[in-house]
Amino acid sequence: MHSFPSVAVAEKVDRAMFDNEIRPMNQPVILKGLVAHWPCVAAAQAGPRTLGDWLESRDSGLPLQVSVLPPEGQGRFFYNEQKTGFNFSNQNRSLRDVVDKLLNHAHTGESVYVQAADTDRHLPLTVSELDMPLLSPQVRPRFWIGNTLRTQTHFDYSSNIACHIAGEKVFTLFPPEQTPNLYPAPVDMTPAGVPISLVSLEAPDFERFPRLKDALAAGRRARLEPGDAIYIPYLWWHHVQTTGPLNMLVNYWWSDARPDIYSPTSLLFLAALSVKRLPPAQRDAWRPLFDYFIFNSHGDPMAEAGGLPSIFRDQLTPDEVETFKGHLRKRLTL
Repeated sequence: MHSFPSVAVAEKVDRAMFDNEIRPMNQPVILKGLVAHWPCVAAAQAGPRTLGDWLESRDSGLPLQVSVLPPEGQGRFFYNEQKTGFNFSNQNRSLRDVVDKLLNHAHTGESVYVQAADTDRHLPLTVSELDMPLLSPQVRPRFWIGNTLRTQTHFDYSSNIACHIAGEKVFTLFPPEQTPNLYPAPVDMTPAGVPISLVSLEAPDFERFPRLKDALAAGRRARLEPGDAIYIPYLWWHHVQTTGPLNMLVNYWWSDARPDIYSPTSLLFLAALSVKRLPPAQRDAWRPLFDYFIFNSHGDPMAEAGGLPSIFRDQLTPDEVETFKGHLRKRLTL
């Protein structure tokens, strides 16, 4: 197993410190003891059964999706051997059923995972107990429960604060520039809707994935204790190893992007059907155009345009965004 340097730790973090000191660094940070006062953390410290009772007492009874991995998957939620789908199945269960399966049927050897469940919907009585002083109340919590398992290296399309409640949890993180060295799987076929890496951190195959060594050299690791949280910046890759009969995490995803713009993921799919399919010389000719018009390699590309209307201006009003969306929809009609 590779040895990674530790993620930085910050203590007594308040909103001002988070906004003015931590976020501008664009680096992962352990937020020590941020949620140690939450009732669910106290329940977890009393033991898995106490946490299970706590969850059941707050269960809305509405079914949620649970992923079940057979023992031969060894806790790694991934693709099947034939690469035609995934090595786990999804089922709809009540939270009470999930807790019962985790606490009373562990002998099956299955890995059981509830991912990103809507706390407002499934644990409504809990929401008032989960105060998050670093974010707007509009950023809603989601919860994750399971047993011993691995969340494959992936990134999210949002910034993230993940709060560790129960079990043992280890994060391994990589900056976005390590994307080529982590060998991403197809972004249109993912186990949970976000891109994952094809490589195994537990048993790295350097012959098949030689660039992985460079990614490992840039990685860092965070071991969380119950009550700790970790800030994961936008598009940072992270792998999660979780151990214990009943583990729990609560997380908050958010984006600073204006809500009326298209997702960059849509652009990625569109580019796969356009720029990527061009002859190599033509495709390469588009690179400086994207650098200039999209990534502002020479500043605002419309600074010298004298106020001419253009979708490439840095500042657009909501009405202009909607107008240009209409133009784009017409262009996409084949």
